[in-house]
Amino acid sequence: MTEKSDHVVIEMPPLASAGEEDRGVLPPTTPAADIPWTTTEAPSRMERDEKFDMEMLQRTIGDTGRWAFGTIAVEAWVLNESTGKLVRPPMGLWVDPVLSRGSEANEAVLRLVDTERPDHVGPDPLAPGIGLPGVLWSDLARNASGARNMQNVVWRDLESIRVDPDQPYNLRLKLSLEAGIGLVAGVPYHFRNTRGLVLYMARKTADITKLKSKCNTDYLLSATDAIGSIVALSGRRRACLAERRKEREDVRRRLRLKMVAVVRIKGTLLKEGRDRVDQTGNDVPVIGDHSGHASFVSGAKLGGNNYCGSIKGKFMMVLRKCKGANNEPPPPMGNFESIWTFCGVFVSLLMLLYFSDAIAKRNPQYSLVLGPFGALMTLQYGLTAAPASQPRNAVLGQVIALSIALGMTYTKLETNVRRSLGTALAISAMTRLGITHPPAGAAALIFTGGGYNWGHLGIMLAGNVLAIFSATVINDMNATRQYPTFWGFGYWYKHFGYRKRRIE
Repeated sequence: MTEKSDHVVIEMPPLASAGEEDRGVLPPTTPAADIPWTTTEAPSRMERDEKFDMEMLQRTIGDTGRWAFGTIAVEAWVLNESTGKLVRPPMGLWVDPVLSRGSEANEAVLRLVDTERPDHVGPDPLAPGIGLPGVLWSDLARNASGARNMQNVVWRDLESIRVDPDQPYNLRLKLSLEAGIGLVAGVPYHFRNTRGLVLYMARKTADITKLKSKCNTDYLLSATDAIGSIVALSGRRRACLAERRKEREDVRRRLRLKMVAVVRIKGTLLKEGRDRVDQTGNDVPVIGDHSGHASFVSGAKLGGNNYCGSIKGKFMMVLRKCKGANNEPPPPMGNFESIWTFCGVFVSLLMLLYFSDAIAKRNPQYSLVLGPFGALMTLQYGLTAAPASQPRNAVLGQVIALSIALGMTYTKLETNVRRSLGTALAISAMTRLGITHPPAGAAALIFTGGGYNWGHLGIMLAGNVLAIFSATVINDMNATRQYPTFWGFGYWYKHFGYRKRRIE
């Protein structure tokens, strides 16, 4: 039962059904179940709309987490197109109640979910490539035929993301590991120009075979569709409600103007009405006055140039992004890791130089082009876990880049144009194929200058294979390093084989 006044709402909570108090379920219309009467300010229309959207998103995410195999947390993120950052909507996180309730509640989980704690760590907006959502978002965006198109959910090890030296320190990522989360999968969604992704998190000890089962994968993909559609719906639903309310206000305003006009037509009432207007200083709108229409038309003309507005919007977005993502730079390596890097680079380059000298003794025309190998050493020992450092990118990237570069030498283009065009083609081809490798871009710039042949390509590939072998041995002797993180040479075979089976 609810009694309403101008400023106060008095609420009486309904009685909870049997067993609800034992399960920790509160009546939906009561702020606190143990308070029989509460006095609160009446919420605004906007607050009621936002609360409805948050509850709908919370129910969907909670149901997803409860029914997915091995999932202990689900988190939704949406891309803010104006800032280019990922933002977590309110109520966009669900955590298994076992981790956050009772005497066995995990302290790290409470810091993530309990907003009343003074040491609560909230979700800050993240630029792509920063933090756990940003890393998964960038990985999915880099591959145009990613896991979403392959109808697959890729589970990644959370610890490997945390120790990646290319990533800045992130407290929420550290707390997630302390909370018992060991595996994470990101699934993107795209509905009506609303883009984002949903993170599914599981324990390190979860059965990876069951996590990757077809039944669980199909469920997670469908659940992502449901969550993404609700995120896209919430803003548009509020916009629709605001438009309907505006229409009602316009109807009331027109009706009010007509009533004033009728009153002014009356003889004595017209004079009294004008006197009241003169006393208060307020003007009464007059029917037939088209000044408002003229101003509307002029405003429409001024704002009708959508092209100029688009350019201005792009320019302002560039200015905002130039300020940076307000993230801390990654921490430097420790002394032991720096010494290990020094030893690895020294030994590998020494092997490559002796290899180049041995080739030059047999045939002075051939030798290694050593410039790109300096960049390769930086990747293999300074950014060991980076995708560009992996053997697949090193070998295939060199093949694609040098083939294009040598092909450009057969053209009759001016030297600067040939070098610029050949390098641009090589880098764009590598990014399109998902084998981006910075040293290969450097090698393409050198080879397009001329003076090299296909024999040099074979020598460069042999040098890359030798560098990969030494990096694998030296890095894996360190307990905190893993190289390579993947080989991936059969990726295209699996991908196109899957597409062929689907077509059949």
